[in-house]
Amino acid sequence: MSRIPIDDENNIEPGADDEAGDGGESNEMLKLQAERDDLYQRLARATADFQNTRKRLETEFDQRMQYANSNLIKSLLPVIDNFERALAIDPNKTDPASILKGMQIVHDQWLKVLKDQNVEEIAPEPGSPFDPSKHEALMQTQDVTDSPEVIQLLQKGYSLYGRTLRPAQVAVSRTS
Repeated sequence: MSRIPIDDENNIEPGADDEAGDGGESNEMLKLQAERDDLYQRLARATADFQNTRKRLETEFDQRMQYANSNLIKSLLPVIDNFERALAIDPNKTDPASILKGMQIVHDQWLKVLKDQNVEEIAPEPGSPFDPSKHEALMQTQDVTDSPEVIQLLQKGYSLYGRTLRPAQVAVSRTS
């Protein structure tokens, strides 16, 4: 007769290990598979949510870019209306002084709209220091100074929120 081995430490009977192991392992395997499937579904939902959010943000960004200037354009429409009214006037029936006065009103309205949109003029006075970030030197005069100075404003420049859109074109002095 052969002796049946017995696990003295765990007091497990022979053959019981095989049967209990299969049932426990399969339950644990089913739990792990269910957990994996749940995590996979959550990942799939999170990925789909991310893709939908990304597409929505891209669409919103495109729309913002497309209509970014709509407020500026709306504020310029009254200026255009006034220009059209001025152009509709018969010059033979109106004196030049009143036409110039109307043009000055439209010009002032135009500048107010630009100011409301945070556009500022860059118009340096003669004698002010030359600033290459705001000024464009088109010519130098014969005047000699220690540092370059604006001698004459040739064309105004403009900035938006402090960033130069178009530099002022100026004549500057020569340096010694």
